[in-house]
Amino acid sequence: MSLNEQLRELATSIRYPEQSDSVDEDTKRRLAIYQSLFYNNVEGFIRNGFPVLHSIYSEESWHRLVRAFFQQHACRSPYFIDISKEFVEFLSNAYEPVPADPVFLKELAHYEWLELALSVRKTDGTLNYWQGNALPAYFRTSPVSELVGYPYPVHMIGPDFMPEEPGDSHYYLLYRDCDHNVAFQHLNPLAALTFELLSQQPTSVERLCELVHQQAAGIPLNTVQQGVQQLISQWLSCGAAVEA
Repeated sequence: MSLNEQLRELATSIRYPEQSDSVDEDTKRRLAIYQSLFYNNVEGFIRNGFPVLHSIYSEESWHRLVRAFFQQHACRSPYFIDISKEFVEFLSNAYEPVPADPVFLKELAHYEWLELALSVRKTDGTLNYWQGNALPAYFRTSPVSELVGYPYPVHMIGPDFMPEEPGDSHYYLLYRDCDHNVAFQHLNPLAALTFELLSQQPTSVERLCELVHQQAAGIPLNTVQQGVQQLISQWLSCGAAVEA
């Protein structure tokens, strides 16, 4: 048996301990150590990265979910920090939900992963955080910010609140501030539109007001201008937007 074949056999034995056909007791004992070590490391990292998701599962259902990921998904990265991303991709693309899974499983997992992803995302160069004087001539969205939308109010989900069906879209702006803390804002549709337009390129208050007014038909221009200026001041103050 070649080395690659031996490694594949070892990996299969670790993923599926019940399928191991080894009859050597010493080999079984050593395999059990590897099986426990690998699974517990993966499970612990996922539990810490998705605390709200973990809190709404029974222990049995939680381990069934993590075991499905452990057995069925071939991770592409050797780094533990990437396990949470791989877990979200597995839930989104390959996992078949069972009755014990909440209907918002994919959305909540993505929301929790995004918090972790922003906390470790690297940036090119120094960000020009606003110092609180006059609004800068040009500004842009921070590279450590993300706008997302879900058909569930994911920021409210927990053991005491678990929606049973999707509803209206909820928009969230997640960002990392100058102190490296990750926070979020629950946006209304007009604010979400404003941030989406701003994310396309650096711009000025005047130009952003024009773009929003073009998209938000029926809203008076002066109302749009007041709203956009308030949003830009707020986003610059918290670090969701930075000077261009």
